[in-house]
Amino acid sequence: MAIWMQLIPIWWRWVYWANPAAWTVYGLMFSQLGDRMELIRVPGQPDQTVREFLEGYLGLEARYFHLITYLHLVVIALFAFLFFIFVKHLKFEQR
Repeated sequence: MAIWMQLIPIWWRWVYWANPAAWTVYGLMFSQLGDRMELIRVPGQPDQTVREFLEGYLGLEARYFHLITYLHLVVIALFAFLFFIFVKHLKFEQR
């Protein structure tokens, strides 16, 4: 993900995985930078492509891109469903 998973304490990782904003950042980083093949220089490491850096250092993987898209659609559908349920059961003042 966008923050290297080993840097997050084990008891906080569930928050990261349950956060739609984290999935958005993951998807944006990989969709915008994942196909870049330019070499970059990272201090202390050999020259590598942007994609190799994303996969090696940040742990981003292309196989999760479709999952991220579906998760966003599910979150949108869930919020829409809850909105319609709450509006239906909202008590309006009657005259």
